[in-house]
Amino acid sequence: MLCLPPAAAGAQAFELKPRLQTGWRADAILGSPAAIEIAAGANVPVGYYVRMGFDAAVGVARRNDRAVPAGRVDVAARYLLDPFREFRWGPYAGGGLTAGWVDGAGWRAHLLVLVGIEGPESHGWRSAVEVGAGGGVRLGAVFRRARHNGR
Repeated sequence: MLCLPPAAAGAQAFELKPRLQTGWRADAILGSPAAIEIAAGANVPVGYYVRMGFDAAVGVARRNDRAVPAGRVDVAARYLLDPFREFRWGPYAGGGLTAGWVDGAGWRAHLLVLVGIEGPESHGWRSAVEVGAGGGVRLGAVFRRARHNGR
């Protein structure tokens, strides 16, 4: 009996659906340069409590007292305190890398840290608010497609 491989328990078969969660976000970045950006992205579960995501954003930044094109890409992991929706609101924290581009200034990479709270589902979507730091202070409104059986 000791040499036989263990059988999978029913609790080990849990899978979040849909696996790929898409979403949109709007961010105000307070820094040098300040910017307003709209992003699209997606994330996948990496275990029960962690979501690994990618976002790409476009917008405008203030540089030399004028508005110029700007954009960024983010790769970040979020640690969820309530991955199974046991509560109405689900706080999370995370970090990763962000690379921002501003016309005339080129690309700059930064470490990214963030905290947020995700709200209840409404019409198949979940909204969240985030505060982050990475290339300036970031204030964001996030809209993600709701998962059927978790966050």
